[in-house]
Amino acid sequence: MAILKLDQVTKRFGGLVALKDFNANLEEGEIVGLIGPNGAGKTTAFNVITGVYKPEQGRVTFNSRDITMLKAHPRTAMGICRTFQNIRLFDQMTVLENILVAMHIRLKKSIFSVVAGSPGYQKREKEMKEEAFELLRYVNLDHLADERAPNLPYGQQRRLEIGRALATNPKLLLLDEPAAGMNPQETAELMEFINKIQGEFKLTIFIIEHQMMVVMGICKRILVLDYGLTIAQGTPKEIQNNPKVIEAYLGVKDSA
Repeated sequence: MAILKLDQVTKRFGGLVALKDFNANLEEGEIVGLIGPNGAGKTTAFNVITGVYKPEQGRVTFNSRDITMLKAHPRTAMGICRTFQNIRLFDQMTVLENILVAMHIRLKKSIFSVVAGSPGYQKREKEMKEEAFELLRYVNLDHLADERAPNLPYGQQRRLEIGRALATNPKLLLLDEPAAGMNPQETAELMEFINKIQGEFKLTIFIIEHQMMVVMGICKRILVLDYGLTIAQGTPKEIQNNPKVIEAYLGVKDSA
């Protein structure tokens, strides 16, 4: 069953066409890669899916519901969450507070109960803190719960950002270059971690990544964009041998 569909999505910025008639279907439980040269339209596609941008044409469907014109916040509440190419943690908050902020989207209480500090609200706050600690244990950051987020090493900041996304209880997780800046060992650990959370949290994952080791290693299917157009899609082996993909990345014909 398709959890996400993009049908003929077009997004322009003035005279620049960032996405042209973009189609994508993600089946529930898949890990799908989105690759292409810089400026190909990959992050634009993620911004359309998450509600940052509204397309001029086309439709976005999530769990059979048309969300094309829906704002970002309700999409997150529905189960769509993302990480960013440039890590966007809350710098003035601790590791634990970063997780708790994300969990509050699941807090179904009235403004009055929050302001008044009702017993029901206080009980739920305590439960959420326990859940947050459990999630930090899962991503191996519980020993750093009281540390300010920017004080963490780069790889741990990446884990915290993914942990914060998991705290929203997503069904669809969008990862924008999660391996950027990582060394080979960190990259291998990240691949193992992504496979782990996909299975244990029952996620569908859409991933943008320039490190081909990651995309070819964990994705069963890959879409390739170039200048806003889909030039190929298929298995990792099919993509590796596709002449259009080779030309887009290397700037030469396959015969060269």
